Amino acid sequence: MLSQHSSRVIQDIARLLNVLLWFVAALAPMMVLLSVIIGVDQVTQHRALLAELAAHGRIVTAKVYDIDLKQNRGQIFLFCSESDQPAQLAVISPAEFYPADWVHSLQKDQPLEIIWVPPGPYRHAYHAVPLAYYDTVRHHLGITRDAVGLFLFFLAIIIYRPHFLFLGFLSLEEIDIPAFTKGTA
Repeated sequence: MLSQHSSRVIQDIARLLNVLLWFVAALAPMMVLLSVIIGVDQVTQHRALLAELAAHGRIVTAKVYDIDLKQNRGQIFLFCSESDQPAQLAVISPAEFYPADWVHSLQKDQPLEIIWVPPGPYRHAYHAVPLAYYDTVRHHLGITRDAVGLFLFFLAIIIYRPHFLFLGFLSLEEIDIPAFTKGTA
């Protein structure tokens, strides 16, 4: 009796997961497209920052003010001052582009050589890159792990359940979806 009950529970859970997968599969093509758009946006933002650093960047010594690894994929806030200017805030973001042991080794008021876009009519004003990792960041594509993960997750769903890619091109009987077709059991 107990084995019949547990067998039925397992079947119900499998059925529930199957229905949930169908709902997610309906969204998968749109989510893959969205993740591609996010990735392209991140690449263009990264390349724009590198272009502004190359055109307007200044190398200064800054002091670490705060490290916030929870917001916006990690941010490192710095105060930097140039010879005749008061101290200004600079931001290194996202922190996931840098080695985790380096990020965790940073301490408040620690001096750090950075290249940053100074205040002005620049889109990436106040953004900075540690000078030690500038070459690494220049060769980085600029896509974060969450965008890649989103893309791969929904791509796997499309590979496993490609039926919604063909919706409208084929009839439901040709797709042979047992939940939607009339079949003899």
